[in-house]
Amino acid sequence: MPEFTDKLKGKIRVGNGKCPAGHSLMTDKVLFDGQRAIVVKVKNKGHSSLLYLNPFYGKFEYKGEMKFEHGDVIEVFCPECGVSLAIDDTCHLCDIAMFAVQLPDGGQVEACPKIGCHRHSLKIVDVDEQLGRMYVDETKVQM
Repeated sequence: MPEFTDKLKGKIRVGNGKCPAGHSLMTDKVLFDGQRAIVVKVKNKGHSSLLYLNPFYGKFEYKGEMKFEHGDVIEVFCPECGVSLAIDDTCHLCDIAMFAVQLPDGGQVEACPKIGCHRHSLKIVDVDEQLGRMYVDETKVQM
């Protein structure tokens, strides 16, 4: 377990997020700290737009043309095929369906779609393999 704890001292980022149909949700059009953003299509109050999410786990920054109010609940979709990213798990704070970005080998990052809620989780199938893929090179522990 100390090995896992040591790895978490660095930055973990989503480098290869996908929708349930397998389309990439990563884009070079918007960067956060020099890294590709996660791009999703969102709907709110009858309007839709692209939203760019910070790929670093634990960061809640986003960029987009649509303005949100604190407490708005957005619907989240794949920008390529339109499949909903909503999942069956519910936010324990807001009691609404979470959405998820799929990771390689079955893991996923889940988040609450309510603007202002910071409830999210990282589900990993193979801890060592997933962290190795997501771990930012410049923060790796040097041996």
